Amino acid sequence: MTSILQKLILIASPFFILSCISEQIGPEVDCVTSPVEITIDQLVDANCGASDGSFLVIADGGIGPYTFSSDFESNSDGSFTQLASGNYAISVTDSVGCASEIDVTIKNKGGVNLDEIVTTDSGCGTSQGSIDVTASGGVEPYSYSLDGGSAQASNTFAGLSHGSYDVVVEDATGCETTQSVNILSGISYQNPIKSIIENNCAISGCHNGSVSPDLRSFSSIQSNADRIKARTANGSMPRGRTLTQTQIDQIACWVDDGAPNN
Repeated sequence: MTSILQKLILIASPFFILSCISEQIGPEVDCVTSPVEITIDQLVDANCGASDGSFLVIADGGIGPYTFSSDFESNSDGSFTQLASGNYAISVTDSVGCASEIDVTIKNKGGVNLDEIVTTDSGCGTSQGSIDVTASGGVEPYSYSLDGGSAQASNTFAGLSHGSYDVVVEDATGCETTQSVNILSGISYQNPIKSIIENNCAISGCHNGSVSPDLRSFSSIQSNADRIKARTANGSMPRGRTLTQTQIDQIACWVDDGAPNN
């Protein structure tokens, strides 16, 4: 029979120890020092009313291979074709998850184009937002519409609440261009969101390190933003305290804005 001493020697043998550490852990990747860099090549504008525009996205840096994504497709070669005029948000992600984004504009050849869109915030729970549009090209006069609504001669839309809107500009020949625009609430993390969390959540016995997640840093608050919104809305957070409805609404508006560090 194998003695207890023999068993201990077997467990402590070099073979056993090596077998436990045979799995290699790869080096951590810093996306800041090794970023994915993006350039646009072979951009072709579209004929008015046609989906014949295109562009090629070229990635460098990071660790390939790359994945190229828009809101309508993903591919591995960076080629985007059969595009109508408009603005396209492109994201490139490398093999370890580092990502960069770029906006690409396909213009109308010889037609009306959107030069600039300026927005104002709506406020939280209010409708004080606005959109101002500057267009050029094509044949004037232009008409402007929002989300498929009635066309108007004014290039300004007011009384808008928080959300996403499709702005359409049409010239006198019927050529048009469209762009999506986000109206934010404008709620700031520095005031009031930070103080709400510091005074009610990141306190002793709660999310100050003793309970996960630790909400003493902005990065942790941002990564848990959706969870914070949901739990403050249903009253399960903060524990032992009650937020006002205004504070709950402010958290929700900030999270809906994308939880920015503003």
